Amino acid sequence: MNIDIAKSVAKNTALQMMQQIITWGSSFVLMMFLPRYLGPVNFGRLYLATSIAAIFFMVVDFDGRIGIAKRIARSPELDGQTVVNAAGFRMLFWIIAFTGMMTFTLIADYPPVVRLLTLIFGIEMLWLGLRTILWGLFLGHEMVNYSTIGNIAERVFISAVGICALLLGINVVGMAIIMVTGTLINFLLCIRYAPRFISSIPKIDLRGTKSMIREGIPYLLWTIFGIVYYRIDSVMLSLLTPEAVVGWYGASYKFFDVLAFLPSIFSLSILPVLSKMWGKEDGMLARTTQKSIQFMLISGIPISVVIFFLAEQIIKFFFGLHGYAPSVINLQIFSAGLLLVYIDMVLGTALFACDKQKLWATAAFFAVIVNITLNMFLIPYTQTQFGNGGIGASVATILTEFFVMLSALFIIPKSVFNGANTTVSLKAIGAGAVMIIGMWGMSKASVVWYLQAPLGIGLYGSILLLSKTFTSQELDFMKNFLSIRNLRNTFALNKGTNV
Repeated sequence: MNIDIAKSVAKNTALQMMQQIITWGSSFVLMMFLPRYLGPVNFGRLYLATSIAAIFFMVVDFDGRIGIAKRIARSPELDGQTVVNAAGFRMLFWIIAFTGMMTFTLIADYPPVVRLLTLIFGIEMLWLGLRTILWGLFLGHEMVNYSTIGNIAERVFISAVGICALLLGINVVGMAIIMVTGTLINFLLCIRYAPRFISSIPKIDLRGTKSMIREGIPYLLWTIFGIVYYRIDSVMLSLLTPEAVVGWYGASYKFFDVLAFLPSIFSLSILPVLSKMWGKEDGMLARTTQKSIQFMLISGIPISVVIFFLAEQIIKFFFGLHGYAPSVINLQIFSAGLLLVYIDMVLGTALFACDKQKLWATAAFFAVIVNITLNMFLIPYTQTQFGNGGIGASVATILTEFFVMLSALFIIPKSVFNGANTTVSLKAIGAGAVMIIGMWGMSKASVVWYLQAPLGIGLYGSILLLSKTFTSQELDFMKNFLSIRNLRNTFALNKGTNV
């Protein structure tokens, strides 16, 4: 990975990291109130409604920000036409998705409050789909500053207003309205910044739109299978277990979902870079992908270990053990497989950049079959044996992630791993093993939980440095990037392509 690529990826990752820190803080504060004040049943209903909306939203989202970003990264002169064409057919797809979603809630015979919640989140899907187009526009120009502002405003609004409303006794429907208002604010802010890249709005090009729909089908298939895979567990739980079980599972999964922030933002940062390299600079693409996987491995190991050992304290702090004690084992299972998610996201991004989306969509289809099959067996079994079907859903999720990783390694061009060096990965795994021993020893020695995490991460980092995992050039880059002057420039809002 050369210095210019490293700067671009590091800047966009840092911007999204800043967003994540702020949204994390506000979201975590909200999580301390939301499950407690709504209770497991209503929290489970809210989680179920958002899961159903997420499943049907994949139709509106179509090829997501990834397809838009790839087109704009390769043909920035056509960004206005790309945005207009995408907006036209997504509004039509919203009507189809909204109708299908409401029909499903009637067929499933959900309680009236669940149907009302689904209606609210269904209306929200319209501007979420249009917002994703603008996110792709910003990402294609390697300028995520603008989507970062919208996301921060959304999360701060939802947390601040939501907590006040919960303290005043608002019900689950009112909370849903606050949540969709926050995403609307995000969308309006994105519209405000779009003219910095689009000087005029052209008419819809029907031929270009048809071409975009045709090219976007593999992305849609991947989104369909991916969303179903990630969300079908909550729907199956709602049909096979009591409502409280869905709430327990939703609490642990929500935290698991939050922990995927790093590979999510990093993968988005490297997508336009890898897309421009494919077929032109394959050697550089291979080195960038390899470094990305190493970075995910080094970052994911300490997070997984900390979450596993502190799962009980985390659930107690954010949700309370009185109503959510069964969530602890679910979170521990998720933490054990978190590293797979980190690696899978980078591999998936590389596959999209290498135009392997058709094969990747096929792999996702089989992943859904694997996941549903596992859930059909494991949810009833663990519900009967342990009174917590979420255990089975958690195990099914992790086993499916392993299947996804094997599929990605089989599909990805073998040239991506030319000259790969496993030394760094082995050093990271070794440091992780030492960290596990250290965390286990601290738990046995009754070291207070809020000291275990920093001490464990410090031990992990020390082993990495002592084993010379990083080159001197990498250490110098990190030092310079984290300088005050560079960080000030990083978080400045500028128009144009980032280099």
